[in-house]
Amino acid sequence: MKLSEWRAGASPERRSLIRSKIHVWLATIGTLSSVVGIGVAINGGLEFNRTKVFVGVGIIVVSTIVYVSMLFAPSE
Repeated sequence: MKLSEWRAGASPERRSLIRSKIHVWLATIGTLSSVVGIGVAINGGLEFNRTKVFVGVGIIVVSTIVYVSMLFAPSE
């Protein structure tokens, strides 16, 4: 099924429901990946491994961007 066919056949309520599920999914992914980034950064700090700390901080930054992008998505 093509996207244009799906849009023509989907009701506004159905599209709103799918959009809200995507927002919840993005928030979940952003939160859980931030927790993973914190864990990697702490592990790197305990091992005095600067590379692990930077990777953990990078994961935190990317997950924060994903989470914040969910907030600015149009909810219609």
